[in-house]
Amino acid sequence: MRVPSMFGTVGPFVATIAFVAIAAFLVFAIYFTLLELQWIAFLTGTLFASMLAMVSRATRAELAAVDSGAKFAVAQDRLSSETKARQHLESRLEYATRRLRYSDDIFPVMVAYHDAQGIFRYHNHAFRRWVDLPEHHIDGHHLREVLGKVAYAKIEPAMARAIAGEAVRYEHTQKMANGAHARLSVQLLPASDGHEYGDGFFTIISDITPSDASGSSNSSNSSSKKLASTSSRTSQLHFDTSVAEAATGLLNVRERMLSALERDEFALYRQTITPLNHAAGLHRHYEVLIRLIEEESHLIPPGAFLPLAEEEGLLPQIDRWVVSHLLRHLAGTQAATGIPEQAVYFINIAAATLRDQDFAGDVAHQLRATGLPGSTICFEITNKDLLDNPRDAEHLITALRASGCHIALSGFGRDRVSVALLKSLPLDFVKIDGGLILSMLRDPVAMGKVETINRIAREQGIRTVAELVEDHATEEKLRELNIDYAQGFGISQPRPLKDAQT
Repeated sequence: MRVPSMFGTVGPFVATIAFVAIAAFLVFAIYFTLLELQWIAFLTGTLFASMLAMVSRATRAELAAVDSGAKFAVAQDRLSSETKARQHLESRLEYATRRLRYSDDIFPVMVAYHDAQGIFRYHNHAFRRWVDLPEHHIDGHHLREVLGKVAYAKIEPAMARAIAGEAVRYEHTQKMANGAHARLSVQLLPASDGHEYGDGFFTIISDITPSDASGSSNSSNSSSKKLASTSSRTSQLHFDTSVAEAATGLLNVRERMLSALERDEFALYRQTITPLNHAAGLHRHYEVLIRLIEEESHLIPPGAFLPLAEEEGLLPQIDRWVVSHLLRHLAGTQAATGIPEQAVYFINIAAATLRDQDFAGDVAHQLRATGLPGSTICFEITNKDLLDNPRDAEHLITALRASGCHIALSGFGRDRVSVALLKSLPLDFVKIDGGLILSMLRDPVAMGKVETINRIAREQGIRTVAELVEDHATEEKLRELNIDYAQGFGISQPRPLKDAQT
């Protein structure tokens, strides 16, 4: 509003000076006309006409100045708004760039984008680690070149569906160079929204290998295709910590885990363990899995928080949380339906829990509080943890069985096999290592190990469970061998416990 203000101050003086000048000129002109009446009238009229014209011009000028000032003020406001909007967009861009860096550098989920011809146009660091190739051997190259003919043949049908606009999701198990097996969840998501590369699709791959089925729970590359396990446990935990902080904003892992326990920010899932023969009984059993709720909303791989919790010494508390919430859920369901629970729920316990002398007493207390029999639960100990902690394991097994709980030994056959374990410990179930189950149809040695484990277990009155059953052919062969139970993604997917019909 500065322009009209200046005009309002200076304008009257300019108009006055102009009027005086014109009036003086007309008076001088009248004087030289010898005061003739007709000239006086004419010049007087001219004077008034000039005055009116000047007033009109001054008015229009002032109105124009006011209009210009108003426009200037509007432009100023608009510039201010646009500046704020630009600053907001720059802030969001910085945030998006930071998130993209997380995806590119440290996020464990493998992400790639391919155009409609199957050419790589983008990939993140995790994907590059998985295929074990430098960046310039991936971008601009076809899927067939990067994955190889065999792997490409498996993905080609799904790729065609994704290019056609269909979201495709599947899971498969892949054998790695170090002999371990990785369970991968694969999503192919169409991108048909005018992307700069044209219609294509995204590939999103997550490692969902159970901690006792990958061959090495501390391996830093369970999602790698060729790279052998060379990273130390420290670097793995550093990587997991970086992932957790990037994906969930964690600043203190221990505080976050404790907060999640206090606020019940975990969720329980169950996966079916199905009977394969009549001798095993007719009831299905279930393995209990725990998820941090943030994993569902932030695309964090299932169980990614467990190495962090282990490093912080929190696994015994988490194991207690699982027992408490499972028993409360089952007691509530039984009270609502009036039907006693017939299934056995398998709970994995950590090596640190084996050394926790109060754990068995806490379990007994929870069983009394809910009124459920101990036979509702089967505590699962890995073969490796048992070999590493034989005295602690034996003490805990004795105490848990005193409460009526079942005991299972999992991953049996992967590490050195001690038949004496099956004969010396009061076990109810033995879970045959998933690596043997995956290989048994094409590897006679693996088949022989499965048969031997099953025979020895039967001699000791121990029921057998085959892990990582992926297909119908394997399931049928296990029936022929008289294996008692089977579990795996070929049997069922994990389901939220709260949604399950018991």
